[in-house]
Amino acid sequence: MNKVLVLGAHLDDSVIAMGGTIRKLVKSGCEVNVFCFGNGDEAYVEPGKQQQAVERFKLGGKNAHEILGCKTLECFDVGDFEVNATAGFYRQCIGAIRKYQPDVIFGHDFAEYFQHHGMARMSIDAWNQARWNCSADYGTEPWFAKRYFQFEVEDILQNPSHYVDISDEFEDKMAAMAQYDAEGGHLGGWQDVMRARARFYGSRIGVKYAEVFRQNFYLPEKIQDVETFFK
Repeated sequence: MNKVLVLGAHLDDSVIAMGGTIRKLVKSGCEVNVFCFGNGDEAYVEPGKQQQAVERFKLGGKNAHEILGCKTLECFDVGDFEVNATAGFYRQCIGAIRKYQPDVIFGHDFAEYFQHHGMARMSIDAWNQARWNCSADYGTEPWFAKRYFQFEVEDILQNPSHYVDISDEFEDKMAAMAQYDAEGGHLGGWQDVMRARARFYGSRIGVKYAEVFRQNFYLPEKIQDVETFFK
């Protein structure tokens, strides 16, 4: 079984960025685990409703990832605005990679706001650091994931390398996202935005809906058999 780890800044980033791809991976027999930090404490539109937002987002995250078929959803449970590139959070990313031992990692792109930017930097560096025999309190067995892909949440991903056809999985993605915000409160209009974006990417490859990714080559890919270039 191929194993996938999604490293997200917030509880809903994995669904927004790649909910359809997650569902497609699960349907193909992959094990998908999601690890994130922010707990949704800023997802409130009425003063004094912060704690209710956290409770709603945690329940929404649980339900959403169950709809998509993820094996686990693990949230480090900090405030949304607290997610940043720190030594402590960096170690948690290393620990998650060693714990779930993925073949492939998905994470944020740099060209987004500071929490996602910080998460992108930590995730890619942790991809490198997790393979070294160090930081033993965060997993004693080093682990190297074969590939790393960056996704988009808020801003458009520049020069994507991979388009994934999610035509059959798109409505599952929408159902999962509705677990957080069925009425479109703090993310007003998300339904139209997600549908339009997926439809545009689908048009690029001749399908109804798609999601995009860019492979990161911070760590080089070893080629022993040149036939690999043609597969």
